[in-house]
Amino acid sequence: MILRNVTLASLLVFSQMTLAQIVNTDALVKQVDQLQDTAMGLQNHRSQRINARPFSLSTLPPIAELVTEPIIKLPKSLPIGPDLINPLLMDVEVEEGFRAVKNQWIVMADQHSKQVLIGLGAKIESSQSYAGLGLTLLRFTVPDVLNTKPALAKHLSHNTFKTLDRNHIYQAQTRKNLPIDSRIITKTATHQGIMCDTPVRIGMIDSAIDTKHRAFSTAKIYAKSFLANNLRSPSLHGSAVASVLIGNTDELTALLPQAELYSAEVFYRQSDFSQGATLSAIIDALNWMLEQKIAVINMSLAGPDNRILEHVINTAIHKGAFIVAAAGNEGPAAAAVYPAGYENVIAVSAFDKNRQPYRWSNRGDYIDYSALGVNVLSAQPQQSLGKESGTSMAAPVVSAALACVLAKQTMHQKLNRVSVLISLLEQAVDLGPKGRDPIFGAGAIQRLYSVGSN
Repeated sequence: MILRNVTLASLLVFSQMTLAQIVNTDALVKQVDQLQDTAMGLQNHRSQRINARPFSLSTLPPIAELVTEPIIKLPKSLPIGPDLINPLLMDVEVEEGFRAVKNQWIVMADQHSKQVLIGLGAKIESSQSYAGLGLTLLRFTVPDVLNTKPALAKHLSHNTFKTLDRNHIYQAQTRKNLPIDSRIITKTATHQGIMCDTPVRIGMIDSAIDTKHRAFSTAKIYAKSFLANNLRSPSLHGSAVASVLIGNTDELTALLPQAELYSAEVFYRQSDFSQGATLSAIIDALNWMLEQKIAVINMSLAGPDNRILEHVINTAIHKGAFIVAAAGNEGPAAAAVYPAGYENVIAVSAFDKNRQPYRWSNRGDYIDYSALGVNVLSAQPQQSLGKESGTSMAAPVVSAALACVLAKQTMHQKLNRVSVLISLLEQAVDLGPKGRDPIFGAGAIQRLYSVGSN
């Protein structure tokens, strides 16, 4: 059938030839040969299909295991907020494929630099003093001609330029698995231990939490939004992370059942698969955490290295905060992401129930600890429970352990940063190569106690 079609096609070629084309016999022979080669290729492919061994659909793995990554590629530019025609802010792709608020920058504020920028046509968005951090930052938007570091460097002093960077956008670090009906989850299958039952205080910088979800019916949550322009934060990611820390149902056991959770809402919706948080919102959230005297802060988010972010993180740590961050879901060969990549931030990678590395977890010398982050039971929309994977789900395990260590040392009046970090290290279970490694860091942090124990 295929060869017959080729013959007809060949005749059609002949019938449509002009006299000049027929004279060009080399070109004619070449066209016919190409048609015959194509036909033979199709015939061989058909033969291979016919001779292929049949298979049973029942032998295929579950679809959740076949789907390795959702389509999460964002457009080059997208509006932030519901007004798609005249948005106040635009989320755009910038250098190295990272994202930022269009043409917007942040710098350590001083009056001279402010006047220079105004003279260049920059719009000053805010000049804000942060009491908790003890910093004053200037956020501004520039014309296109000034929208690069080299262009701005020509007009700013060397010391000021060293503190300049974009208002970058950071992403949540969870890859959602297929939701499951909580009715088929048995308590015996998911019942886990806690980290401690001490009434600790802990913070998370994330999306909103669905506080009406049954997992939080008895939880103590203090939430504050840091989204500009009355944007609403989606609740999927924040609810999942919070439920690992303080969620309680017949099927789900909280790491910290007696904790008070301070939730800073910074994520806005980018797409069905991703949420973004501006650096300016993250700074606001960190400042609030320090004002509330929250010592352990979970940041299940990641993005580019940024001079302002690094300075703010180091300032918060210098003031006594312990910051735990997701190591990233870009894969084993990916470069470090931030804030996890900063020296004094505790970076957490993920493994599965068999203590095998999560396939998408970042690796590197910056990894400090690892924790369960694959198929983690968590709160989902419409009162359901489901499973999530990612370093986002591993980070709160280490945050919970750190909060418990702090609480214990405070009770015994031995509190200092070094002793806290040593106590956390003593809790780690060495995995992989002996000693610290780029996959598991110093080792795994796991739930410590059975429910009802001290």
